[in-house]
Amino acid sequence: MAQVTASEALTYSIKREQAQFAEEAERLAAQVAYIATNPPTDGRTVSGDITRLIQEATFLLKRAVTIEAGLEAVGLICAETVTPEQ
Repeated sequence: MAQVTASEALTYSIKREQAQFAEEAERLAAQVAYIATNPPTDGRTVSGDITRLIQEATFLLKRAVTIEAGLEAVGLICAETVTPEQ
C-alpha cells in the first residue's frame, strides 16, 4: 500500500475546496443575475437582497483565504522536503 504524504493529502483537500469554491461562485453569480433581472416584489427588499449577497460573498472570501493558506502550507511542506534541517 502506498504511503500518502501530508503534502499530497493537503493538495487533494485543496483541490476539493477549489471545486466547491467554483460551484459556490457560480451559484452566487446566478443569484446576482436573478436579482438584477427581477426587481424586488412583495416579500423581497433590496436591502434583504444585498444582505444575502454580502453574506454569500463573505463566505466565498473566507473559503478563498482557506484555500490560499492551504497552498502556502503545501509550499512550505515542499520547501522543507527539498531542504531538510541539518
